[in-house]
Amino acid sequence: MVGIALCVIGLAGVIGGMIQLAMGSKVRGWPVARGRIEERSVGPSTTTGASRPGRYFEPRVAYSYTVEGKTYTGHRISPAKAAYDETAARRVVDKLPDAVDVRYNPRDPADAYLKATSRSAALLVLLVGLLCVLSGVVAFTANR
Repeated sequence: MVGIALCVIGLAGVIGGMIQLAMGSKVRGWPVARGRIEERSVGPSTTTGASRPGRYFEPRVAYSYTVEGKTYTGHRISPAKAAYDETAARRVVDKLPDAVDVRYNPRDPADAYLKATSRSAALLVLLVGLLCVLSGVVAFTANR
């Protein structure tokens, strides 16, 4: 049973890491427009900790940028959402300069991020996932 659980968790990590790597690579290739942070805040996390409200937070921003004469408003920092304690989420928001580079999808300029997903974080998720899968296979075959 432990082996199966490790394999399932590991596969989720492998898939998540691969998605993060692919999305980060795609966003890094998008054109860049100069933008400006209009609002900064910290709010309850929408991605994790639902069973523990008030424990996890996420940085929130609103930024404006112009592409081919049309002004857009974006809210996403990175393709990978993360949850933090409140102090860490505040640090993320406070570190952002007023003037920012906005990476936007050339096919849909309203689709934009301030940062691409970190390659090292995506690789770490992928490697931990692979280790879990391998550990699960070993545990499963050892019980047979």
